[in-house]
Amino acid sequence: MKPAVLAAAAALIITAPVMAQEAPAPAPAQDWMTAPRDWSAALRQDATALHGIIIDSHPGVHDSLNPEFRARVDAGLALALRRAETTTDAGGWWWAMRAFVAGFDDGHVQMGLTDQSRGFPTRWPGFLTVYRGADQVVAVRDEADAAAPPLGARLVDCDAIPAPQLAEQRIGAFRGRWFLESQRALFGDWLFMSASNPWIREMASCRFESAGETRTYALDWRVIEPADLSARRTRLAQRGGATFGLTTLDDGGVWMSMPSFNGDPASDAHKALTPMMADWQARQAELRAAPFVVLDLRGNGGGSSHWSKEIAVALWGRDWVNAKEPQVSVAIEWRASDANLAAIQTYVDEWTAAGESAERIGWAREIVEGMTEARAAGRPYWRDQESASSRPRNGRAPPQLVRGPVYVLTDPGCASACLDAVDLWKALGAIQIGRETSADTVYMDVREAALPSGLATLVIPMKVWRGRPRGNNEPHRPTHLFDGDITDSAALQAWVRTLAAAGP
Repeated sequence: MKPAVLAAAAALIITAPVMAQEAPAPAPAQDWMTAPRDWSAALRQDATALHGIIIDSHPGVHDSLNPEFRARVDAGLALALRRAETTTDAGGWWWAMRAFVAGFDDGHVQMGLTDQSRGFPTRWPGFLTVYRGADQVVAVRDEADAAAPPLGARLVDCDAIPAPQLAEQRIGAFRGRWFLESQRALFGDWLFMSASNPWIREMASCRFESAGETRTYALDWRVIEPADLSARRTRLAQRGGATFGLTTLDDGGVWMSMPSFNGDPASDAHKALTPMMADWQARQAELRAAPFVVLDLRGNGGGSSHWSKEIAVALWGRDWVNAKEPQVSVAIEWRASDANLAAIQTYVDEWTAAGESAERIGWAREIVEGMTEARAAGRPYWRDQESASSRPRNGRAPPQLVRGPVYVLTDPGCASACLDAVDLWKALGAIQIGRETSADTVYMDVREAALPSGLATLVIPMKVWRGRPRGNNEPHRPTHLFDGDITDSAALQAWVRTLAAAGP
């Protein structure tokens, strides 16, 4: 059995870092950002603690297949401590810590603000750009600013720094994984936002190309109100658009939307998915006879992979799943630290109280026992041999029970257990459509850890997956690319009808 991905911190992986840097409604004048504090000391304490948590509990520290990991951790701390020497405000603390986290190039190592009621004061030059393919183009602008570049203008350079290098320095260095298309799609609009980051300066002038002419624009940086910025950024969003639901379309196609796989029984996602799964099971014959089925993962940033396995079995049948799911030699190595062990024990307690399946509870208990044994023996890992995929094939092809094509619809936010779902469903025969996904490393199953300042929470992985078929930080790329607004469900439904009509 492939183990389910732990879910307690799954929502934080994607949403917390983004929310922490948004600019929602203003908070009272005296808050954590403006209250007197030694921000240099806060940065030193939090960076040192982050380093210590990683060394104590991250599976990469003793990973012989990643010998550069420890050096990367130490280099991140060294840079943060150098920046602490000149840090004087909340922005210096936050962005130095963000750069430390980004240096791991790992979507499962994240940090979010404890108080997400507001973001940092933000300035802009009257326009924002986003990626269209490999180019940054003007996507929104201050309509009253005649000096701003026109919509659609392509960025050439700023202050003599070419656009690709500029984005990597100003965004990638604080986000990580800038080699991924999904990162550029999700965070490209940050290039012309100045959110109290003292480690990059506001650009003075930029060149844009429009209608075959290149022109230089002097940048007039000024404050943008949080509500205005939020509305503009919402219009630029390149992910989401789905709400939980199982719908039969007019032509008989079935559309199942699941913007989260959160496995926490107390979560809204769990409460929505549980009755959806019961409906999915009850309508099994209809699903298999439908002209097409769409498994809509827009907005899904992960959670627990047991949902995708249940969906697969109900749709394709257990025989088909057993025959077609990836069969490779794998093993899971859990980093055996006291903190990781305590986190797994918490899941045992929560799942037992919630009446979750005996299989899930037993899996977690086995990890607790294995980690305890490894700790007592002084070993850094407990190797979960039961996770090795070694089921023999019987040589007979099971019947194909699904009549029409099955499409898995993805956006750039698909990460963690969402990627696991795409792994499985594509192996079973689903066709990926929409946009390229995010990607993850082989370090996974996260837990939370508080930082000494009390201002931020860290998320780190606890295990390493050996022999995963999908490579480290490798995204899923769609067979059919949707170039329109990925949040427009009506347009997507019309597009999928044309795909289904055209056939495989």
